[in-house]
Amino acid sequence: MNHIKRNRYFPLQIFLLVLFFSVQSSVVSGQENYPVTFGKVKANDFVINSSLVNENTDAVIIADGGNVKFEGNAKGWFTYIYKKEKRIKIINKRAFELATVEIPLYQNDDSKEKIENLTAITYNIDNGKVVSLKLDSKDMFEEKIDKNHLYKKFSLPGVKEGSVIEYSYTIKSEFEFNLPSWEFQNRKYPTLWSEYNVTIPNLLTYTSVIQGYHKFYINNGKEGRGYYTVKKPVGEESLTPGESKLSVSTYTVIHRWVMKDVSCLTNESFVSSPENLIDKISFQLSKTYDGEEFHDVANNWKTVSQKLLERDDFGRLLNADNQWFDKILSQIITDAGDKLQEAKKIYYYIQNNFTCTNYNGIFIKTSLQNVFKNKKGTVGEINLLLASMLNRRNITSSPVLLSTREFGRNSPGYPLLDRINYVICKARINSVDYFLDAAKPFLAFGKLPLECYNGHARIISEDAGPVYFLTDSIREFKSKNVMIFNSDKKVAEGNYNCIMGFFESLDTKNEIAKSGIDVFKKNIAEPFPDKMLISNVQVDSFEMPDAPISV
Repeated sequence: MNHIKRNRYFPLQIFLLVLFFSVQSSVVSGQENYPVTFGKVKANDFVINSSLVNENTDAVIIADGGNVKFEGNAKGWFTYIYKKEKRIKIINKRAFELATVEIPLYQNDDSKEKIENLTAITYNIDNGKVVSLKLDSKDMFEEKIDKNHLYKKFSLPGVKEGSVIEYSYTIKSEFEFNLPSWEFQNRKYPTLWSEYNVTIPNLLTYTSVIQGYHKFYINNGKEGRGYYTVKKPVGEESLTPGESKLSVSTYTVIHRWVMKDVSCLTNESFVSSPENLIDKISFQLSKTYDGEEFHDVANNWKTVSQKLLERDDFGRLLNADNQWFDKILSQIITDAGDKLQEAKKIYYYIQNNFTCTNYNGIFIKTSLQNVFKNKKGTVGEINLLLASMLNRRNITSSPVLLSTREFGRNSPGYPLLDRINYVICKARINSVDYFLDAAKPFLAFGKLPLECYNGHARIISEDAGPVYFLTDSIREFKSKNVMIFNSDKKVAEGNYNCIMGFFESLDTKNEIAKSGIDVFKKNIAEPFPDKMLISNVQVDSFEMPDAPISV
C-alpha cells in the first residue's frame, strides 16, 4: 500500500481531477432522491406496482444503495467508508435465498476490514398491521475463506412469502486498492432502483470499467472539496517535522450513478459468458499522490505481474528452494527420461492424487506443504503446486491467469484482478509451450477444459505476456457408425459404434466417475422404446485421459 511520504507536506493547490470514467450514457435528471427510507416500512410498501413484476416473479429488489467516502486514518493514509442498504420484497418461497446474506471482508497481517452498524429487519403484515422482527447479533457469524478473505454471514428471521426484508451495514477499510464494485442488475430478480455514490479525494486515481447494456437513469459527476485529518501513531516519524497529524484540504470527485427498473439478467442461448453482460461498475487503483509526485500502483500488466511474483502466496513459491519436493519427485520419476516424459509423470501424479475443492481462486490459502499433505486445494493451489514441482526439475513453468467463461471476460489492456478467477500452468519443453490444468480429472496432458476458452489470459513471469484461448480455435470431432440388417429371426438387428470427441469424452468420463459405468450403460438403453432390445453395451477407454471414449 502506498503511503504519504514522510517528512513531506501536502501542497495546498489545485490538482487534476483523477477519477476516470468510460461512461456509456448520460441523463440530466440527477435531482431525484432515493425512493425509500430505511427502517420505515408502511402497509402500502408491500404493494409493488411495476411492469417488471408478473406471475413468474419470485422477488423484487425494491431499492439497493451504496455509498463510498474517505477519511484520513492513523497510519498516514486514507480509509474508505462503504455503506450499503437494500430492501427486497419476497413474493415466492423460491426467493428465500435472498434472506441469507454474505458480506465479503478483506484482511492481511497489518489490518482487517471492519463491519459496523449492521442492521437487518423482516417486515410482515399481521391483521392489517406491519410487524417487524430484527436480527439478533448472536445470529451473525464469520466464515474464513483463506488468510486474506472472510465472510460475515446472517439469515434474516421470520421470512415468509410476502415479507419485505431490508438490511444495511458499513465497512471501514484501509485497503484503498480494494474499492467495492457495484452491480446494478440482479441475476434472477428485477431491480426497481439501484444507486451508487462515490466521493474520492484527488490524491487517489481510480480507473473504472463499466459494462452492461441498460442506460443510466442518473449519471452525474461534479467537483467537491474535502477535508481530511491524517495521523501518524505516537513514536513514529511525523508527516512534517514536529507534527503527528495534518489536516489536508483537497479537491474531490463526486459521482452518482442510478439505474431504474432493471430487468433480471436473461441467460440467452449461445452466450458463453453471462457475467460479461450484467450491468456493473468496477474500480482499479492506478495512481496515488503523496504530496510531491504521482506513483503508479497497478495500471499495467507488467507492474501487476511483478507484484504477483513477489507475493508470498503466489510467485515466491514458484522458484523457492523447495527441497521437500525432491523425495516425492524421485518416487514419481523413477527412470531418467526426457523432459516431456518427466512433465507428464508429474502432471498425472497430481491429477490422480489431488482433489480440487474450488474451481475459483488464484492464491495459496495456507502453504504448498499443506496442499501437498492434505492432497487437495483450489484450482490455483493445485496448478501452482504443479508449476513449482516442474520448476524443481528444471522444466521452465509459469502460472497463467484467466477468467473462465462463466466468470466473464478480463481486460487485455488493463489488469483487474477481481476479473480473474482461474490459474493454469504453462510449461516450456523442447521449445514447445504446453498449457496444463492438473485440477481437472481425466484431462489429457496439454489440453484445457472448455471453460478456459474465454479469450485473453496472462502469463505471469519476468517477461509476462498475453495468450489467447479463443472459442473459434476449438475443434470437436465425433464419428458414428450404424449397421442394420434383417436377421434369421425376421427382426431388424444392427450394430452401433460411436467415438466421442475430446470434450464430450471428458464430460462422459466425469459422469462415469460420479455415477459408475453400470448406471451409464443403463442410461444409454432407457430412451429407446420397449420393442427395441439394447444389449452388449461396451464402453472403452473411459479411464484413459489421452484416449477418446468409444461406445
